[in-house]
Amino acid sequence: MAKFSSITENNTIRLAFKRLHGEHGKILAVIDKKKSLLGVISTGDLRRAILDGYNLNDKIKKIYNRNVTYVYKDELEKKKLNKSNFGSGSLGDSTFYVPIVNNNKKVYDMIPVEKVLATLENRKLMPSKKKRTLPKILIVGGGGFIGTVLASKLLEKNYHVTILDKLIYDHKIIKKNFNKKKNLNFILGDVCDLNTQIKAIKEIDIVVYLAEIVGDPACSAKPEDALKTNYLSVLSFAHLCSHLAIDKFIYTSSCSVYGLDKNNKLLNEKSNLNPVSHYARIKIMSEKALLSSSNNYFKPTIVRLGTVFGPSKRMRFDLVVNTMSKFAYFNNKIDVFGGNQWRPNIHVEDVADGIISIIKSKKKKIENQIFNLSNDKLNLQIIDIAEKVKTTFKNAKLNVIKTSTDPRNYKVTSRKIKNKTGFVAKKSIENSLKEIKNMFRLKKIKNPDNKIYNNFLSLK
Repeated sequence: MAKFSSITENNTIRLAFKRLHGEHGKILAVIDKKKSLLGVISTGDLRRAILDGYNLNDKIKKIYNRNVTYVYKDELEKKKLNKSNFGSGSLGDSTFYVPIVNNNKKVYDMIPVEKVLATLENRKLMPSKKKRTLPKILIVGGGGFIGTVLASKLLEKNYHVTILDKLIYDHKIIKKNFNKKKNLNFILGDVCDLNTQIKAIKEIDIVVYLAEIVGDPACSAKPEDALKTNYLSVLSFAHLCSHLAIDKFIYTSSCSVYGLDKNNKLLNEKSNLNPVSHYARIKIMSEKALLSSSNNYFKPTIVRLGTVFGPSKRMRFDLVVNTMSKFAYFNNKIDVFGGNQWRPNIHVEDVADGIISIIKSKKKKIENQIFNLSNDKLNLQIIDIAEKVKTTFKNAKLNVIKTSTDPRNYKVTSRKIKNKTGFVAKKSIENSLKEIKNMFRLKKIKNPDNKIYNNFLSLK
């Protein structure tokens, strides 16, 4: 007899969570004393019960599914179903495993739906084409610069994606780029609102938290909003995920937490933090709060991003490479303030791919971990970035202003994420500059000074 997971109706929600291990698509067979099938229960059933007011110590008796899909073993062997409850009426979109029972409804096995169908159709189940159960992913802030790229990549890989965003920068971004996309659910709302959080978290397996007021100018202009969005909402959402046993929670922090490193050393995740901005200090607060909230049901992953560049569906021209490109093309000039400051850089598509590598990784490799996410070949001084821009935009004049109001200076290594997930950022600044230049030539960006391309101006 094959191994499968089961539980009795007098067992607790806590035990059911433990036996499911948060595995996507997995179900428990609910059995009686004679090990006969009573029903099934999934992680989604447990999370809905918690939202309905049940607690971890309550019994599953009132919440498991009694109208269950099942197949009799002898009928499956004969490839002819009569009494089995297996058909369009019993198979839902989230039904991935089916209990196999004997004539007394004693559970014999639990097998994938695809295997049942292959057996009935008298065909071999090809291992290479075996349907993999994919987690349902919520991207908080999925309408932004990184979020739209990440959502697109996940949808291409057939993940079910929910985007939660209040669209403060471009209210048409979802309609323009994701209209009628299969497997996409969009929720227009503010993550700071608890009712919105509860609405968004239903049926979700993994959370990627991108929402924030970005950069020190924006945070300094609206410090109360920054505290609410960048810290308090992160904390409340994390507590909700913990309550619902959503243990894969990916939070994007920033390499700005390293602030000013006068020694120009290559910094790793254990290096000293020296924030020089309100934005970076809030990021550190959020990191510490998330890690201190870790428990058996919630084990976050923190990703410290380098300076992001490149084209996106929700384009930004308030980032170093992108901003220089804009001025080089439309104004024939590249202004550099200081120039000797070091920055780690990473293409926006590499950021998305790095996050996906975490989504795909085994939990034990990434839980309660902090990762730098940057391109190790792109630790560059600002003047070096400007020279690359000038090479692409040959008519632009390079102006170096010796004084700078931004004291940040740091280089980082992303070796840890490579060792844990195998991910390595690959996209170059040169190729990105060509992509952006082509956008300008084709007039895909009609007015680069429009405030929708600048986070700070959009918040004014």
